[in-house]
Amino acid sequence: MVKDDSKDNEISEYPKKDQMLEKSEIAKIKQSDQAEARRYVVWGVITVLINISIFYALAHTLKIEYQLSNFIAWFISVQCSFWFEKVLVFKHESKHVMTDMTKFYGTRIFTFLIETCILWLGISVLGFHEVITKVIGHGVAVISNYFLSKLVIFKKITNEDNI
Repeated sequence: MVKDDSKDNEISEYPKKDQMLEKSEIAKIKQSDQAEARRYVVWGVITVLINISIFYALAHTLKIEYQLSNFIAWFISVQCSFWFEKVLVFKHESKHVMTDMTKFYGTRIFTFLIETCILWLGISVLGFHEVITKVIGHGVAVISNYFLSKLVIFKKITNEDNI
């Protein structure tokens, strides 16, 4: 305890008990975040499988040019990812679906550009192995996507946000 001479009151260096989160509340938050992260990984893997399956069907089965096939697969898999994350991962209840979707696509384009820059820097400038650079770049994109989704797009909403 610290003594405040001007008012002769004792001032605690620590918050009062009613201002602190209980250990059980902190544990619940950690468990919730861990469960959310696990759901993100599971649905992320499913989204990757959707992307690859669509790409394969278009490029190999239907003989559509690979870049167009890749774009269509990316677009559909990002759309699937949006709904998986909104409904199943973050359980977001916003009434502004188009705004959320626009932000979602914006962040995915942003992280795609980051990944592209990492690939250019790693492969073209530094001469690193292509696959290793791709894994690093995609890893940065996936981690960035998680935090952008959690903190920007599907953040916890208040009643005022949902009007």
